[in-house]
Amino acid sequence: MPVISTRLRGERGFTLIEALVAMLAGVIVTGATFSILDISLKQTTHIADRVSADQRGRIGMEKILQELHSSCVSIGANPIQAESTGTNIKFLSRRSSSSEPYFTTMTEHEISLSGETLQDASYQSNGGSEAVKWKFPKENEPTSTATLLTGVTQSAKGATPLFQYYSLKYKEGKLQTESLKTPLTTSEVSETAQVTVSFTTASESGTLSGRPGDGQVELSDTVALRLTPTTEVGRNEPCE
Repeated sequence: MPVISTRLRGERGFTLIEALVAMLAGVIVTGATFSILDISLKQTTHIADRVSADQRGRIGMEKILQELHSSCVSIGANPIQAESTGTNIKFLSRRSSSSEPYFTTMTEHEISLSGETLQDASYQSNGGSEAVKWKFPKENEPTSTATLLTGVTQSAKGATPLFQYYSLKYKEGKLQTESLKTPLTTSEVSETAQVTVSFTTASESGTLSGRPGDGQVELSDTVALRLTPTTEVGRNEPCE
């Protein structure tokens, strides 16, 4: 009993140094915990932004590719139109209908990059079954317009054009793609048998002016404007 009583009456406790060490250790542990939480939140946001950018970009890319895949509308009608550039493409596009023996109308699309917005202007023809009879509205007076994608810029910090145009030729038994200079001339559009679409996009809440690769995704795809495969003996012109 005397020993127990002595211990209960004892006034020993933490010294000031021990208390300071314990407080410092607590601050370090708490700071480390909040740092890990902050890093985790940033990584989660970064991944979510990249997923959002990828989804948005692929939807926009699919819309462009679907229209380009429907650009071989008639023999003798060049799918890509003159004056197409690296940020502005003009082309014919029309999906067939089982009730039509031939196209009675035609649509000319003009997809252009304005700022960071990719827009699609459609010009509806006034009818005709032949290319020479298709008459479209005046330039800058589209029948309808649609926004394909926002938060868009050219790939590789502008070094890679949004639209690239190629002719297809065989050399020494191998298929070669020859890049065509822009804006395309009337003679060059008759050779344009392939188009590559490339762009960088950000998430809907992201920005293209942030750190490189921060919530941004680069996408690229190619469309061959032909109805049959290329051959060594063929001309390999568009829509053959």
